[in-house]
Amino acid sequence: MKPEPVMVALPGTLCSPAVFEPLHRTLGGQVIVDPFSWLTQPGPWDIPAVAERVARHIGQRWGRPVLVCGHSTGGAIALQLAITSPAAVLGLVLVDTGAHMKGHGDVDAILDRIRDDWGQELRAAVLDRSFQVPLSPQVRAEYLTWAAALSQQAVFDVLASQRDLDLTASLAGLSLPVVVVHGRHDRARPPQQGRELAAQLPDAEFRLVDAGHTPVYETPAAVAAAVRDLLARIPDH
Repeated sequence: MKPEPVMVALPGTLCSPAVFEPLHRTLGGQVIVDPFSWLTQPGPWDIPAVAERVARHIGQRWGRPVLVCGHSTGGAIALQLAITSPAAVLGLVLVDTGAHMKGHGDVDAILDRIRDDWGQELRAAVLDRSFQVPLSPQVRAEYLTWAAALSQQAVFDVLASQRDLDLTASLAGLSLPVVVVHGRHDRARPPQQGRELAAQLPDAEFRLVDAGHTPVYETPAAVAAAVRDLLARIPDH
C-alpha cells in the first residue's frame, strides 16, 4: 500500500504556520500537510541555511521525498531546497513568491523598520497587507501573538538574505513538476512576477486566484486543486 502523500508547508516571514490550516481542512486527509515553523528554529537564518534545515526535517520526520508548498519567503526557501536537495522534493507549490525580490519595492523600507522600529505596529502592517479581506479579530490576534514571539534578528536576517538572493540562473535546471499560484490582489508582489517565475521553470503551471498575498488561507479550495493536480503529474502518485 502506498504511503499517504505528504506536503511540507513553509510560511512567509512573520506568518504563522497556522495560515495553512484552511488548506489542510480542504484537502480532507488526501494529503498530510506538515507546516514547518522555520522561523522559530535556531539560526543562522539565511535562505540556504534554512533550506538545509528543511531538508533535515524531511529526512528525519518522513524519510522520503515530499511535496513542498512555499508561501512568500517560504517559496524562496522551497526553491533553494529543490536546487540544493533535489532528492527531498517530489514537486513544488509556489505561492505568491519569486526567485528574487526585484520589483518587491518596499523590502528595504521593511528591513529598516525591522531594525529601527521593531514592534506590534510593524508586524500588524505586514500581516494586514497580506490578505485581501481583513482577518477576523480572533485570527488576527492569534497571528500577531505568534509573530510577537519571533526573534527580531531572525526576521531581519532572513529578509536580508532573500533580498540579496537571486535563484533565476538555477530555475532552468529544475525538472520537477511545479504549480505557481498567485493572488490577483497581491499588494506585495504583482501577479506578473508569478507568471515570470512559471515561465522560467521547465515543468510549471501558473494559476491566478482571487486572493491577496496569502491564497493558502484566502482561497484554499483553489490551492487544494493545484496540489491534487500536481500529484497527478508525479509518477506513482
